[in-house]
Amino acid sequence: MTVSRTRLADDAGAALISALMIVVLMAGLTASITALVMADTQVRTLDGTRTQAFYVTHAGLEKLTADLGDLFSTNFAPSSAQVNALMQNPPNLGATWQEPDGTNGYRITFPTNAAGNPVSSTMTVMSGPFQGLIGLATPYQVQVTGRLTDRSEASLTRTLQTVAIPVFQFGYFSENDLSFFAGPNFNFGGRVHSNASLYMASGNGSTLTLADRVTAVGEIIRTNLSNGWNTTSNYTGTVRAITAPNAFRNLLRTEGSLVGTIGSAVNEPTWTNVSTSAYNYNVANGRTGARRLDLPVVSFGAQPIDLIRRPLPNEDNTNINLLRERFYTLASLRILLSDTAADITGLPGVTGVQPIPLGNLAVNPVPGYVGAPFGTVSAGAFGRRVPAGTPVMGGFIKIERQNDDLSWTDVTLEILNLGIAGRQLPNPADGLPNCAEPNPDAILRLQRLRDSNACWAGADLGLSTTYMPNSLYDTREGVQRDGTNDEDAVRFGGVMHYIELDARNLSRWFGGEIGTTGPQSLNVNGYTVYFSDRRGNRNAAGEETGEYGFEDVVNPLSGAGTPNGTLDVGEDFNGNNVLDTYGQTPQIVAGSWFPLDATARPWSGIAAGSEDEEIAIARRNPPIFFRRALKLVNGSLGNLVAPGLTIASENPVYVQGNWNANAGGFGDPHVATAILADAVTLLSGAWNDRRSYTDPHNQGPRNATTSWYRFAVIAGKGLSFPQPGGTPQDFGTDGGAHNFLRYLEDWGGQALNFRGSIASFFHSRQSPGVYKCCSDVYSPPTRGYNFDRDFLTPALLPPRTPMFRDVNATGFAQIIRPR
Repeated sequence: MTVSRTRLADDAGAALISALMIVVLMAGLTASITALVMADTQVRTLDGTRTQAFYVTHAGLEKLTADLGDLFSTNFAPSSAQVNALMQNPPNLGATWQEPDGTNGYRITFPTNAAGNPVSSTMTVMSGPFQGLIGLATPYQVQVTGRLTDRSEASLTRTLQTVAIPVFQFGYFSENDLSFFAGPNFNFGGRVHSNASLYMASGNGSTLTLADRVTAVGEIIRTNLSNGWNTTSNYTGTVRAITAPNAFRNLLRTEGSLVGTIGSAVNEPTWTNVSTSAYNYNVANGRTGARRLDLPVVSFGAQPIDLIRRPLPNEDNTNINLLRERFYTLASLRILLSDTAADITGLPGVTGVQPIPLGNLAVNPVPGYVGAPFGTVSAGAFGRRVPAGTPVMGGFIKIERQNDDLSWTDVTLEILNLGIAGRQLPNPADGLPNCAEPNPDAILRLQRLRDSNACWAGADLGLSTTYMPNSLYDTREGVQRDGTNDEDAVRFGGVMHYIELDARNLSRWFGGEIGTTGPQSLNVNGYTVYFSDRRGNRNAAGEETGEYGFEDVVNPLSGAGTPNGTLDVGEDFNGNNVLDTYGQTPQIVAGSWFPLDATARPWSGIAAGSEDEEIAIARRNPPIFFRRALKLVNGSLGNLVAPGLTIASENPVYVQGNWNANAGGFGDPHVATAILADAVTLLSGAWNDRRSYTDPHNQGPRNATTSWYRFAVIAGKGLSFPQPGGTPQDFGTDGGAHNFLRYLEDWGGQALNFRGSIASFFHSRQSPGVYKCCSDVYSPPTRGYNFDRDFLTPALLPPRTPMFRDVNATGFAQIIRPR
């Protein structure tokens, strides 16, 4: 068959065209794939750089947030300058911190008050560990924009809320185990929290009422007291806890978080159901939502007790944040006493004016001092056991006022020249008169007039031998066991030498009624006083410690509690795993004689020819053990400076008579007051130091009268330990919440009315006498204890109230802008 040439030519042309088309298509496909790959690569690169910018910016946001949190942990009310300074320290991550308009891209914004500082508002916390409490909240917006070198950027914003929760919004707060086991009905009110475990019981036929939220990070124990005593015996009363506002439910003995006491099995699922369902989380432990609450001081490597302790030398260079948290620094007025001037002048921030020696003025006159002579022991004094002329006080004192600009001024002479002496003590049983105060304007009384059958006057007031030390007998500190002691034997460990602070005259000084410079004192919602007396405080190396240094007080195998030289459970108050006993070594005066000699021990009696001579030896000679304290007097209603007064003492504090109240009870105008101390003992208006030495281990002569006290308190307590055989059922506990405030009198038939807030952040270091009742030390009062609901209003809190602090994130967003 013949094929036409024309058709062949046409087919070849079509094939060529098809091939060319295929080539073009392939080229296009290749180009498309190449373009797609290139575009994908560009997109991936762009996405990668944007992701990198996001994470770099996020890191910057986290740093600025953390810096704000750190600032807030040291100052719950930072200034705008302090907040703005945080914006000048961005991280070095290879980014430029800049907004598109050229402004700072690493910034914090916040509402301000008239002074330009962050403004806070009162709010109720709606969730978390502080739920239901009222705090001071300040909103902040943290915004960070980071731009990389390829111009990719990200912008992130976070809204925050700093919240400060006052400690005194708790009815009871405890860093350590907390116990409720009152014999009568007990209902204090207020929120209850323990950072450890909580023991709850009530005496037979009585009711413990917990009217607010109750939380413990550890366990909630219903079966035993903290000393191991089984609550089926004598503690079968009702424990009644809140489930909702005005609604209560009994927490049964079988419904604790453990089936028994510490060390027993977890009580599940019973406990979780009870906590989360029956009580709607109003009774909770760590497994059902309770959280630790810590003061800022802890974040600086310290312990809560450091709030009231002196700072270390050079602390202003080694730990400035800790120094700022101490009441030593926060005070309007600080009072410091030590054995040597160097012990005081070596402290950070003290002024250059030298401390004043409290020795014999005839030997070492003090220029500018015009007050009463510093007391010395008379050659013929009954009970004298030291050389004649020995100073009854000794050591050095320095008093400083903090000014509004936070500088300090020495005011030692100004305060001392207002008077340093107290009246002689009346004793109607012996016919001693009730004499007037020789120094009615005295703020600090360092000594008192000696006992006499007539009131001292005239030239006698100018004799150093007319004066004796201030002291009282603390039976709890003096005896090892209750009910086993010789009524007449004064023990060295119970002889407490104190300085008296007259609250009325202090308030008059701050108000400008006496003295000259009181009104110049720093006023932060009121005034704060810091006190530390370390005279006689020396360990084996000759160093001050701020601690008694004698922990051998439990001794479970001894019926009399005789020290055994072994570290027993309940004795390691400072947690150093060592039985400290340096405090049992007497600091004796050269030339002194028995019983003030090297044989003396805290637990030994002051042996002499008669009871009167033993009492004279205890009261008229300088102390030989570190037994220092502060006594607060004249603090009744109307005597305290408005709007508030806080007293912080490194030593134990004794409060004598009505405080922020009067014989009619709690009234107005009251002020916001707080007391922080190693321990707080309440003495009724009938207390008499002299009488405390008469039959010192028989509470009978120490008859209390109904008294009223209104203040918040932070103080120490004892350690719990297993109940030794043959001792009372509550021996080995810390006394429980109802005995946290200590007593030394026979309160039988009398009422002790207290309104305030109670917090225990540490174990007592200077007053470690274990809890004991009710033979030698005291008989309990009728307790009228109530939480002060004024403290739920931040403006009504005492000056310098410690705060728990938290930072809550309330929002987070990424700002998307067109490229």
